[in-house]
Amino acid sequence: MYEITLVPFGYLYVVLPRLTPFLDRSEFWTHGRANIDDIIRFLYTGDMHLWVVYEGDFDKIHAYLITEIKDYPRAKMFVVQYCAGDVGVLEAAGDVVFSTIESAARDAGCAGIEFFGRPGWGPYVKKYGCDVQTVVYEKHFNSED
Repeated sequence: MYEITLVPFGYLYVVLPRLTPFLDRSEFWTHGRANIDDIIRFLYTGDMHLWVVYEGDFDKIHAYLITEIKDYPRAKMFVVQYCAGDVGVLEAAGDVVFSTIESAARDAGCAGIEFFGRPGWGPYVKKYGCDVQTVVYEKHFNSED
C-alpha cells in the first residue's frame, strides 16, 4: 500500500539524491523553463515543498510531487507544480495522494487545488474532481531560429 508524506526541510539533503531520475523527467517537461538546480532551489528556499510516495519501507521512493501555495489577489490555491514517478504508481496511489494533498490544502486555508501536468493526466485526475480550466498552447523556438 502506498503512502505519501511531506518531506521536512531538514531531510531534503537525504531524499533528493534518490529522486534524480524523476527530477530529470520534470526538467524535461519544463521545456527549458527550469532545470534540476532551479527545482531544488525552490525547495531549499521554502518556495515549494516536496512530497514523496513510498510503499512500506521509506527507503524506496516511487514518486514525488512538488507543491506551492500560490497567493492570488482574492484566493489562495494549493498548486502541484511538479510530479513524476515510477510507471503506474501515481495512478495506483491516487486515492491517498489526492486525499492527502486536499487535506493539506484545506488546512492551509486554500480555496482549492491547481495541478499542472501533461495533457495525458486529464482523464485520470477527473475522477478526483479536477476539471480542465485552462489549456496552455506553446510554441518553443529552437536555438537556430
